[in-house]
Amino acid sequence: MSSMWSEYTICGVKIKFPCKAYPSQLAMMNSIVRGLNGSQHCLLESPTGSGKSLALLCSALAWQQSLNEFHTQRPEPRNFTSFQ
Repeated sequence: MSSMWSEYTICGVKIKFPCKAYPSQLAMMNSIVRGLNGSQHCLLESPTGSGKSLALLCSALAWQQSLNEFHTQRPEPRNFTSFQ
């Protein structure tokens, strides 16, 4: 990762961001990750040019990647009711 990239951990999700995030972007990424973790809708509002699209993409993609990593690390459930 280039030295220009920043990494933020929000609710256990490591988010790679291509620059230093504005406080409003950090607040938005926090709301997005919390909403995704809780399977909730998010209504986010911010002025033009504040980096909404970048914050949304980085946080949503990082959350999706962390979800995939969680599922690949979980052991397969075993069926103890049938004998083979």
